Parts: sequence; C-alpha cells; structure tokens
Amino acid sequence: MALNKGGLVASGLYTVHYLVFSTLSHFASLKSSIVLAGLAVLPSGLFLGFVWSGLGLHDPPFPADSWMNSDLLYYPVSLLVSYLLGWGLNLFWHALIRLVGYRLEHLDERLIRYLDRDV
Repeated sequence: MALNKGGLVASGLYTVHYLVFSTLSHFASLKSSIVLAGLAVLPSGLFLGFVWSGLGLHDPPFPADSWMNSDLLYYPVSLLVSYLLGWGLNLFWHALIRLVGYRLEHLDERLIRYLDRDV
C-alpha cells in the first residue's frame, strides 16, 4: 500500500507547525506557553474533544498528570488527523480535475482560436 502524496505533504507541514509552536512554548511565559503548546497539538485537541463529547464526557477520561495528557499521545493523533485531512484534500482535488479538467482543455483551445483571430 502506497502512502498518499497529499497526506504526506500535510503531515510534513504539521510537523513543521508542531516544531515551531512547541519550541516557542519553551521560551515563552507561563500563560503564553500554555497557549502555544495547545496550538502545537490543535488537530488532536479538536478531534479528541469531539470524540469525548460524542461519548458524553466533559473532561478527558484520564488524570491530568497521565502520560496520555502529553505529546506522547497528542502528536501522533495530530499527525494522523493531518494525514487524513491531506488525503481528503488530495482526493477532492483529483475528483475536481476529473469533473472539470476536460472542459478546461476545450476552453484553452477556444481561447487560443479567439486570440489568434485578433492578430
């Protein structure tokens, strides 16, 4: 099974995003570092927040000092979410090309004929 190019690009962009925000969070003040660390793992925070609310939970089902409340869980989940988002965008792009691409080829031919007529 080959990996999707769009998913890999999205995962690479997320990794850069994670490295920038987690590095900035280490050099910021306490309140700012909490915000920056939250932004670093935003995709997993959104996804897991929807999962927990779908299960009827208001808080995560593990204690605040657990290893599951760290980057050991949030980074891989965010990486998976970003890969799936990139895969979906790539799928949409290819479907759009299949639906509209042949019309664009005819548009180019008509545009060339129109521009050559004026010369």
